[in-house]
Amino acid sequence: MNRIDFVWTSDKEYASLIPLFKYMKKFNKSINVNIFKVKKFFFQNYQIKKNISDNIIISHDRPLKRLKKINWKGRYIYIEHGLSPMKFWTYKYKFFHDSSLLFYPGEVFERKMEKINPKFKNGLIGGYPKIDELVNQKSNREKFCKDHNLDFKKPIILFAPSYGSKKIKNTGINNAKYMKNINNLITIPHPADYNKAKQNGAILPGRKANINLYINNADIVISDVSSIVAEAAIVNKPTIQLILPIYPGCFPDKDKRNDKDSFINQDRINSEINQTDLINRPFKIPYLDEDWIFGYLSTPENIEKTIDLVLKNKNKYYKQREYWADQSCWKADGNSCRRISQMISHFIETGERKQIIE
Repeated sequence: MNRIDFVWTSDKEYASLIPLFKYMKKFNKSINVNIFKVKKFFFQNYQIKKNISDNIIISHDRPLKRLKKINWKGRYIYIEHGLSPMKFWTYKYKFFHDSSLLFYPGEVFERKMEKINPKFKNGLIGGYPKIDELVNQKSNREKFCKDHNLDFKKPIILFAPSYGSKKIKNTGINNAKYMKNINNLITIPHPADYNKAKQNGAILPGRKANINLYINNADIVISDVSSIVAEAAIVNKPTIQLILPIYPGCFPDKDKRNDKDSFINQDRINSEINQTDLINRPFKIPYLDEDWIFGYLSTPENIEKTIDLVLKNKNKYYKQREYWADQSCWKADGNSCRRISQMISHFIETGERKQIIE
C-alpha cells in the first residue's frame, strides 16, 4: 500500500493539516497515512527518520528544513495554512516552486503564482481543509453565550487579528485596547501571539489555531489581513478590516529570511515595495493589481462607530464579501478534504496531477 505522512511544527500548521489527515485516515483506503511533529533539534528527529515516508504533506517549510537536516530525501506536497493572499512570502521562496504538488486554496492564489512563476505547472486548486468543519458545523448560540459569559440577545463581536504584536506596537492583538468599551466582545489572538492574550483581555480557543466555533457564532468579525476575514465571509459574516500603518508579513515590511531562499529576484521585490501605497491601497495583493477588501474598513480608533454602521446595514457589501470568499477559498462546500484526498491519491499512484472538480 502507498504511504504518505503529514508533518508539522506549529499549531497553525497542525490545524491546517489535521482535517485532511483525519479524512484520509478514515475514508481513503488506498493510501496509508500518519502524522508526525518534527522537532526543533535534529537529534530529536532520528526516530522519525526511521518511520517517515518518501512522500510528505506540509503547510510550512520549517518541517521540511528540519527533515533535510537528518538527510530525508523525498517528495513533498504543499497545502497552504490560511486563506490570505496578502503576505509577501506566499510563493516567494524556492520551496514552493520545488514542491511535487501544490494546492492553491483559491483562484486568487493561482493568479498570484502565475505572476510570480508562469512556468510553474505543479499546482492544483483544492480549497482549504479546515473550512469543511466551518461550513458543516452546527452551533448552539445560547450554549455558546452561556459558556463565554455573553448576552444571548446582543450582537457578538469577534476580534481575531493577524500576528505581529510582539515587534510592532500598532498591529495584531495590541489593537484590543481600542475595543475595551465594546459589549459582547470576544478577542482571540493569532497563535504566534498567544502569550499576549491575558494582558489584552483575550481568550485562547479550546482547540489551538481553530476558531471555527467563534466565527460561526459571531455577528461581526474584525480583523486585518488575516485569513479570518475570508473564513468569516465564507459563512456570510459581515467583516471589518482594520486600516493600520503597517501589516507584518506584508509589503513594505522587511523579510528577515536569507535571500538565498528567495525565488524572486531583489529588483522585482523592490519594485513591489515601491508600489506599496498603504494610505490609498492598504489591501493591495502583492504582485497583483487587486485589492483584498471584503467591505467595511476602519481605523482602530473609529472601530465603535464602524460597528454601529455594520449593525445598521450588514448586507451592504454582500456581493463584495461573496466574491472574495469565493476567490480566496475554492468550492467552500464542505467537501474540500474529499477532493484533495482524491487528487493526492491519484498523484501518488500515477504521478499525474489531475484536477478534480466534483
